[in-house]
Amino acid sequence: MKTRWPLAALALVALTAVPVAAQMLEMPGGKWWKRPGIVEGLKLSTEQQDRLDEVFLKNRRAFVDLKADVDRRTIDLEDLLAAKDADPKKVGAASEALEQARGRLGKARTMMVVDMKGILTEAQWKQIVDRRDQWRAEREGEMRKRFRNQRGNPRPGGVRPGQASAPATVPEDPEEP
Repeated sequence: MKTRWPLAALALVALTAVPVAAQMLEMPGGKWWKRPGIVEGLKLSTEQQDRLDEVFLKNRRAFVDLKADVDRRTIDLEDLLAAKDADPKKVGAASEALEQARGRLGKARTMMVVDMKGILTEAQWKQIVDRRDQWRAEREGEMRKRFRNQRGNPRPGGVRPGQASAPATVPEDPEEP
């Protein structure tokens, strides 16, 4: 029973992040204000694009630091959970520290979205809200594709478990350079 609780705790930690992500407004990925299709669809002016770029650049370094903090705290928790006799108090503290780091990152993202919203007109913002499901679906499709590509690639040494020898060829992904 003691060997199962660390895995259950890790699963619980992973699942607690899902509701936060689900509540966040889905924005298109990356520098969406520079994509011709989005610029045309939202009718973004050059001034708006410049101002959106300023907001992004203002927040960029902070996001790097906040994401690194989440990554470090994730590693700390994973290391504690991997220990044979994990101390529940230390695991709880590490889990709390990870959730706080995720919260800081989420708040920074939210505040950047608020800044961006202030640059857009009401009609442009409504279009973003109306298209969030489409962007979410596109992002999920990209993630599924990456996952399938990772699963389809041979493991180090070229042999998958249960496979007698390395595959003769690895299928190429036409979208990768």
